[in-house]
Amino acid sequence: MKKIKIKIWIEDDEKIFGKGNYELLKAIEECGSINQAAKKLNMSYKKAWLKKEQTQDFLGGEIFISKKDASLDSGTKLSPRAKGFLDFYTELEKELEENANIKFKEKKENE
Repeated sequence: MKKIKIKIWIEDDEKIFGKGNYELLKAIEECGSINQAAKKLNMSYKKAWLKKEQTQDFLGGEIFISKKDASLDSGTKLSPRAKGFLDFYTELEKELEENANIKFKEKKENE
């Protein structure tokens, strides 16, 4: 069955937030560290760090909360701002794909 898949990015002048930024944030959220997220994505730590800096610049503030101690909640977590934007991006992508597929199905039915 044919269906539409889309790639979206959001631009703000020269700054861009796209799938790569999204995937890095998701991986950091899952792994609890930039280093582990980079490994999961088969990305160098340097590239992950640069992408993290770009994402932070795009969102206009800190995107991580790091806690370094022996407690169970130590590590790197997404800030509320980053988590909210990640949720927004996820919902936006889902909604756009759903709408595109509805249009596609309507077009195929009218042929």
